[in-house]
Amino acid sequence: MSLRKKVFLYILVTILFLILLMSLTSNFLAMKAFEGVERRFFEQDMARVRSRLAEELHIVGRYAFDWGAWDSMYLFMERKEPSRFQEMLDPMSLRALGLDILAVVDTDLSPVVAYSVTETGGEKKLSPETIAGLKALAPDLLKAASDGYLRDILLLGDDLYLAGVSPILLTNHMGPSRGFLLTGSALKKKIPEIAASLGTDFSVVPAPGAAPAEGSVEITTDSSGMATVRQRWQKFLDQAPPLEIRLTEPREIYTEGRRAIFHSYLWIFLSGGGILLVVMVLMDSLVLRRLDSLRSVSDRIVSGGGIGIRVPVSGDDEISVLSSSFNTLLDTLENLVAEIPDPLFICDPDGRILTANREAHRVLALGKPGELSGKDVSSILKPAENPKETGEDSRTGVIFSSADMFEATFERRDGTCLPVEIRRQEIRYGKRTLVLLLARDLTERKGFEQRLARKAYFDDLTGLPNRSAFIEDLNRALKGGEGSGEVLCAASLNLDRFKLVNEQVGNVNGDRILLIIGRRLEETIGEDARLYRTGGDEFSILTPLPAPPRLREEAEKLMDSIHKSVGVPCPVGSDTIFPSVSIGAVPDISRCTSPSDVINRAHQALKEAKRAGLGFTSYQYGDNEDSVPETVNILRLSAEMHSGLEKGEFIPFYQPIYSVSDGSIAGFETLARWMHPARGLLPPSEFIPMAEHTGFVGKIDLNMMEHALGASEVMRRLTPSAPPFFSSNGSPLFFRMPYTEEILETFLNRTGADPALFTLEVTESLLIENLGEVSRKLHRLKEMGISIALDDFGTGYSSLQYINQLPFDYVKLDKSFVARLFDSEKDMRLLRTIINMAGELRLEVIAEGVETREQLDWLTGAGCGKVQGYLFSKPVPWENVKKMMGGEEGL
Repeated sequence: MSLRKKVFLYILVTILFLILLMSLTSNFLAMKAFEGVERRFFEQDMARVRSRLAEELHIVGRYAFDWGAWDSMYLFMERKEPSRFQEMLDPMSLRALGLDILAVVDTDLSPVVAYSVTETGGEKKLSPETIAGLKALAPDLLKAASDGYLRDILLLGDDLYLAGVSPILLTNHMGPSRGFLLTGSALKKKIPEIAASLGTDFSVVPAPGAAPAEGSVEITTDSSGMATVRQRWQKFLDQAPPLEIRLTEPREIYTEGRRAIFHSYLWIFLSGGGILLVVMVLMDSLVLRRLDSLRSVSDRIVSGGGIGIRVPVSGDDEISVLSSSFNTLLDTLENLVAEIPDPLFICDPDGRILTANREAHRVLALGKPGELSGKDVSSILKPAENPKETGEDSRTGVIFSSADMFEATFERRDGTCLPVEIRRQEIRYGKRTLVLLLARDLTERKGFEQRLARKAYFDDLTGLPNRSAFIEDLNRALKGGEGSGEVLCAASLNLDRFKLVNEQVGNVNGDRILLIIGRRLEETIGEDARLYRTGGDEFSILTPLPAPPRLREEAEKLMDSIHKSVGVPCPVGSDTIFPSVSIGAVPDISRCTSPSDVINRAHQALKEAKRAGLGFTSYQYGDNEDSVPETVNILRLSAEMHSGLEKGEFIPFYQPIYSVSDGSIAGFETLARWMHPARGLLPPSEFIPMAEHTGFVGKIDLNMMEHALGASEVMRRLTPSAPPFFSSNGSPLFFRMPYTEEILETFLNRTGADPALFTLEVTESLLIENLGEVSRKLHRLKEMGISIALDDFGTGYSSLQYINQLPFDYVKLDKSFVARLFDSEKDMRLLRTIINMAGELRLEVIAEGVETREQLDWLTGAGCGKVQGYLFSKPVPWENVKKMMGGEEGL
């Protein structure tokens, strides 16, 4: 009989015995039955509690239902005379009825009567928490009461109430609702009474997030033998917090059931132990000992490091078949290694070759298979020439790449070398770590790489180094530092009118001219210099020149020689071409920081030479660092602004505007700041000019307007007696955006801000672009209740036509007026005239940039109503605004 059948029969007999034993005890079913009986008792107790709570709610609800239909109650809600209410209901009557709270709420959701009843029948004001809870539920209570009276357990403040809610109607529940009436009994007082009558301890608490589903009863137990029974209270009011009923009862039925079946578990445990013992004995005698013998043979194969050892096979059972399969696997592995088409070596950690396939012997010109076994791999494998790509393996003593792939060379017996690519992989061979090396011939690829490198760094037409080679040489030269008494000069040469030459003689002859010019330039610059073709008709030069003071003289001498050699006429067929070249030279590149800096300076000089005419040279000596304009990466800046708007990096700062009459804060101007993730907090001068150039200034304006409106609404609630206004700037790009009025109207609706407390500031430059369209939009904003201010007055055209035609409320004097206030009598008269003119036109005047007390005194005497500037405060974040409004200081 096979081993499989023997083990199967023994296990089958054991399982049948275990099944028979378990079927006799039926422990599992008995336990389920005990739990089912226990659950039915718990559900009955829960049903009794719920029924009693429903009865109490019915009583409370009937009180509310009856009182809400009194005509006297209806008339009271019309006049709201407290004395009339005391005649209907007084606290002593409510105490007699067992009620603890009474509230009458008008249709505008404001409580008319709201108090709790003391134990002695007195009236006590509701706590702020209870009032807040009542106001929070008032909209939903009013809605629910409109469909009839409501009975539910409500959480008001920190207490739960058995509450009844009824609409206030005429007798027979007719007429329009005048609000609702709420009566209630404190649940914490009712629970002990109900629990005593039912004989069941329970509580009603807010339901946690993991509360049972509505209608289901959930039972949880603890180690002390107590059970917690939970059921969610069915809510009649959706917005009220969920509640659940909890019962705590002893698990007497379950405890007795466990004690009854304990002995059954004991018998199952003993039976299982006997089965386990039998199985282990059988497995040890029939399987494990023979597998240990097989493993010992496998360990000897692994320790030998080869794959030629085989396992002895005897018998005809499954383990014997497994041994034969193991030998077959080793045969297959040995054949696979031998037939791999690339050289393969398996080495031990000391670099000794354990196995090498046939291809390895063929590539190394070795005749007899197995000749490499036992040799050190370093005797045939040498590291690549580039030391940066290799690293020494301390275990083998062989120079291996630290990466899994590296280049090396094979040294053959005949002395020749073969470039190869080695893939190196550590493998686990039993408990040992071996190194597998797979080689691939790189002879063909090396030749291709050389041809490709030639194509990548040299021009196909002229054979000269190309732009990539020029950049690499520049990079190498800049990193190499100063030479001994010499500097490197870089120059960009552009053939003048070469496009016309190509049109005249054709592209083929144009290429011939380029070849001629290239040869002439090579002959002119000498052997120490290098010539590049960096564009269609552009050449570049990198040449050493003497250091100052001879630098300028030698540079001009070289460029003059180039002009003369290029200017020699070129006969092309029947035509003669008179070429010329414009040159932009950087005589000393050591002042540059990168190859792109060198090229930019050379091209800047080339543009200057082109502007001078044909055949000119312009030099960038670096004496004036501002000669090369700083370039701004518009695409990167646009991406940063777009990301900043999405991530909320543009934040508002607020500069207070003070009233001159009483020194109080009248308003705040909203100004943008950019919290740049890399450069920190940026002022407007750092990003507004580029935002105008890239078109993002309109979106920044919208962002600041929404912040200003939100701040205005917050301040209106915090300071209702004298709320400040908030202003924000509207740029020309903002007014060119479609639907500007609709956007602002949306902001007003979203924030709930009062439009009368928002001012939009526009500049004179906006007015001269499209007066008709701007006028239409400003009048539309004025109709919405928004105030309009003319910002920076005096810096533009300052035409009275604009002030007369447009709906301005404020004129903001530019800070340049205030700064030069005391420069001359003429400036003072001009500023006083502007202030008087604004007064005649019924426009308020705000002076910007007030920085001294003298300026403030003069403006006050001249009749200026409002001022802002560093004399009072710089622009501040929102936290400082709240502090200012909490404790304002005078001027």
